[in-house]
Amino acid sequence: MSERTFFNTRAAQIAMQSLDRINEEQIIGMVVARPGLGKTQSIKRWIVKRGAGFRHVWIEADVLTSPRPILTALVQAMNIAPSAGQAASMYSTKQRLAEALAKEPVFVGIDEADLLTVRTFDFLRSIWDRVSDLRDTDGERGFPLALFGTPHLRDMLSRDDLERLRRRTFHKAELPRLSLKETDLVVRTKWKAAFDDGGLQELYRMSQGSFGWLNVIVPIAAKLAAKDGRVMTAQIVRASEKYLVGLPEE
Repeated sequence: MSERTFFNTRAAQIAMQSLDRINEEQIIGMVVARPGLGKTQSIKRWIVKRGAGFRHVWIEADVLTSPRPILTALVQAMNIAPSAGQAASMYSTKQRLAEALAKEPVFVGIDEADLLTVRTFDFLRSIWDRVSDLRDTDGERGFPLALFGTPHLRDMLSRDDLERLRRRTFHKAELPRLSLKETDLVVRTKWKAAFDDGGLQELYRMSQGSFGWLNVIVPIAAKLAAKDGRVMTAQIVRASEKYLVGLPEE
């Protein structure tokens, strides 16, 4: 990712500060954000800044992500050799993984963690607990585990059956939407777009401070404005709304 395309917004700063704390203190942390706020770009940026030698596991979850693929990814990242003879059970593999993480606590991050099941969350918590036990930290440190997702992630961790994981989540943050000033910076830098004050205000209202919606609205508004060779006014931005589906509610 180039310096040119990365915007150091308040959301990006909070995301990277959160990752710094989770990594340095070797704790579990949760960071939530509405879709389109640049959390994934911030994560990638943070990993790049750590340097080529930074050992980490980053998993982009989906609805099919269960304990087994997570265990496989962690075992591969820790270079744990397969057991001799018959295939090792999932339990014994998890034990060997915990022993390896206790010796070298590698950073583990999961994006789209709101798509994980209760069983998968509890599986991750059990590994973290085992590492903490082996390190004799009295539950204060295990290995760095960052959970990123939509606000649904916060709702998931509020469930009664995830209370043990919630008690071990020592860092919580929510990424803010783009401000009007940040929106202005993004559109002028990325698209070299010319909005009058009313057009910018209308763009901010429609996009609700979301990178994702700016990526959709601005090109449409630019095409509409180009027909008349004008800057993008509030009227032109509003006219783009008929080409859009699912705009965020105000």
